[in-house]
Amino acid sequence: MKKKQFLENYLNATSPTGMETAGQQIWLDYIKPYVDETYTDIYGTAVGIINPGCDYKVVIEAHADEIGWTVSHIDSKGFIRVVRNGGSDHHVAPGTPVQILGEKGVVNGHFGWLAIHERKGPQAKLTPDVDKLFIDIEASSKEEVEEMGIYVGTPLVYDTKFKERNGRFISRALDNRVGGYMISQVAKKLHQKKDKLPYSLYIVNAVQEEIGLVGAHMIANSIKPDVAIITDVCHDTSTPNESSKRRRHKVWGWACIV
Repeated sequence: MKKKQFLENYLNATSPTGMETAGQQIWLDYIKPYVDETYTDIYGTAVGIINPGCDYKVVIEAHADEIGWTVSHIDSKGFIRVVRNGGSDHHVAPGTPVQILGEKGVVNGHFGWLAIHERKGPQAKLTPDVDKLFIDIEASSKEEVEEMGIYVGTPLVYDTKFKERNGRFISRALDNRVGGYMISQVAKKLHQKKDKLPYSLYIVNAVQEEIGLVGAHMIANSIKPDVAIITDVCHDTSTPNESSKRRRHKVWGWACIV
């Protein structure tokens, strides 16, 4: 598979925190020709190993999960309420299409909230806080929602797909599947060059980063690497309302902690 097609397929995979299987399978299928061994741990973190069995172990890591939402309530009229799964921004949610990972398959819906021409008087300064948002899947009752395989605890993500514009990629889940793409290319290049490494290289795609680095903690205790190089994204400081001076300070602070 061409690397660009792999990246597109990988970004389009619906894999929120706690349900990363779809994206992990795409990632594992891509790297298998370039590594000596692969496995997943009980949490779902995927690992490829080059030159296994050495005493010295090096890890290069990304995380596979994406932010999303979780169903928290279904009312009698069939409207769905949610809570965050990771750091989802409620300000960008209104009007956004979603994919709900129901037990019977994906169900499409939209985030909604009170229309602007109805926000008058005491509601004029109303903001789309999480408790005011709802999801409409064109159901008319709670029973109809549940018949679609959607219950409290069902995860969902924004229904936005990969696009390319002027040589740049636009997609959800770039945080941090672009990291997963990068470390997969390390495996590919090492395979093509046929270099013999003096250590075991573990290429790690960890789960549940968005809720507290859970997968990374687990796999680090399992592998016990001597060195770990972690990939992740940071903010574009060229955009309006961003301070490059402040942001760079924070990024360097984060890097030192890692």
